[in-house]
Amino acid sequence: MAHSRAAVHRAVNLGALSGVLFILAGCCGAGVSPSSPRPGSPPVPHRGEVIETSTGRVMDMDGLAARLARDEVIYVGETHTSVEDHEVQLEILRKLARDRRYVQLAMEMFPANARPVLDRYIDGRMSEQDFLKEVKWNEVWGFPYALYKGLIDFQKQRGMPVIGLNAPYRVVRKIGQHGLGSLTPRERSRVARVFHREDRSNRERVKKDFMAHGRYEIKDFESFFEAQLAWEETMAQTLARRLDQTRSPIVVVLGKGHISKRFGVPHLTLLRRPETTLGTVVPVPSDYPASAIGPDLADYVVITGKSEPSRHPRLGVIIEPAKPGPGVRIAGVLPGTAADAAHLHKADIILAVNGAAVKEVEDVQRAVAKSGPACTLLIERNNVRLRVEVSIPPDR
Repeated sequence: MAHSRAAVHRAVNLGALSGVLFILAGCCGAGVSPSSPRPGSPPVPHRGEVIETSTGRVMDMDGLAARLARDEVIYVGETHTSVEDHEVQLEILRKLARDRRYVQLAMEMFPANARPVLDRYIDGRMSEQDFLKEVKWNEVWGFPYALYKGLIDFQKQRGMPVIGLNAPYRVVRKIGQHGLGSLTPRERSRVARVFHREDRSNRERVKKDFMAHGRYEIKDFESFFEAQLAWEETMAQTLARRLDQTRSPIVVVLGKGHISKRFGVPHLTLLRRPETTLGTVVPVPSDYPASAIGPDLADYVVITGKSEPSRHPRLGVIIEPAKPGPGVRIAGVLPGTAADAAHLHKADIILAVNGAAVKEVEDVQRAVAKSGPACTLLIERNNVRLRVEVSIPPDR
């Protein structure tokens, strides 16, 4: 999310910043690394076609929907900034909901405790503007809401639920910084009750992420592992409990890395509810290496258009409301980013961007989104006001 594949949720990434340190969803939703090639793999089919990875069979979206209709849980992975990935998710949701079938939508993008707000919005008891403000969209997730609007609007029009899956990002961030043992009893109650720490395969998967990414504000690998587990175990626990309450199918949208090799959330859900039937789907661009398309990616792969570089401007800072007082406080600067190059510091207060006053986190995100390749920040540092020019290259 924030800095190429390595950064994450709360780096000010033009609206694509929120979440947890630069650990979880950013790593797990930014893209899919090729898995081991399969000898003799066929050429990649055309856009819109679907590959059943266990057999290599090619089908259309109707064929995919017919197979997924047999499952209780359908995980559809995404690259968070990909418009086409979200279109695939919506098409699957629509096809599964044909003939007035009741289908639930579960989303990584919302914490589990957002359920009352989600219910009120789906029931038509609040405006979209109030909904986004109450769920703190820009703070908790931060990617443009337009990417997810079609999914949520579809559920709203059909009167079908949207379920928040996740742990509160502030709690997960605290785990990453100080470990699970640092949580208060109230904070501990807001993440999964059971952590499967001794699962060797899952631990190795997370260790690869830890070695590949930076260490910013992360205490050590154990804290990183606990934070990842808090993120994924809470989603799995929420799903398992929901499955115990209803027999209606659940479409789950989440970062691709959370479902690769059926590890992550599918694996942790099955540990809680072994009888659950599930399917995994991942969209991949038509220029993805054909030899790398196999069961490690997902049960089914949907072919989209050619991949394009992300051009999401970003500052590369972790920000939070400045209390008391105006502006937002920089809680950290990600190394190698535009903010780092401009010598922004932890504890700087951003008061304005390009002359527009900053009152909330989303004000910075909107201003950076409109600024183009550079912006001027008015900051306060040690009670002195400074103007800082920041060059913001596109993310590639």
